[in-house]
Amino acid sequence: MIIAVTDNLLIVYTHFNTPLPTDKWQDYVEQLPMVLQQRMSRFRRWQDQQAFLLGKLLLQQALYSMGYPADSLYQLQYNQYNRPFLEQPVDFNISHAGEYVICAITTQGRVGIDIELIKPINLEDFQNYLTSQEWQAVVSSSVSYEVFYNYWTIKESVIKADGRGLSIPLRDIHFEAGMVRLDEQSWFIHPITVDPRYPCHCATNWVESNMQIKKINFVD
Repeated sequence: MIIAVTDNLLIVYTHFNTPLPTDKWQDYVEQLPMVLQQRMSRFRRWQDQQAFLLGKLLLQQALYSMGYPADSLYQLQYNQYNRPFLEQPVDFNISHAGEYVICAITTQGRVGIDIELIKPINLEDFQNYLTSQEWQAVVSSSVSYEVFYNYWTIKESVIKADGRGLSIPLRDIHFEAGMVRLDEQSWFIHPITVDPRYPCHCATNWVESNMQIKKINFVD
């Protein structure tokens, strides 16, 4: 699939609920550099292996659509927090949960994305990740899980965009007047809707004005 990119933030995603046919699986795996194939093989569940594979294929197609070489995955590097990057003026981030894999890519600045499946959890286990105001909003809501996962995906998208990952305490992320603050950096949050059961947010360090969202089917 060729994507015509006309906007400054591209979101591509895919859905799966069964294993890929064997021939397609093998064909797709062979498109990955050996180091990525080895990383993928460390996952035990087929769902995790397939999510990893599809995430890299989404990234590959997004990069190609933006004019980067088809073999860009072979140029991936990793920072000290294991965040992948390219020595190019482009930033990207991948997330997956349940039956969805999603990738955000831009040449405008930094980007992070997170998607989660709403499912019952012991919310008290996560109280320390929220500020007192956020926690009160969660427990006082009639849809506590939705409120929690919205907060969670926003915070995760910010720390993924920042690049330091979980070394950042989630409580250090504060909501201010339509944006999020982390240290001295402002982040702008963009809700992404692919399925009402899956809260998803994208964080950028610029005011996004044009966003394109595309679904890619890797089975047909």
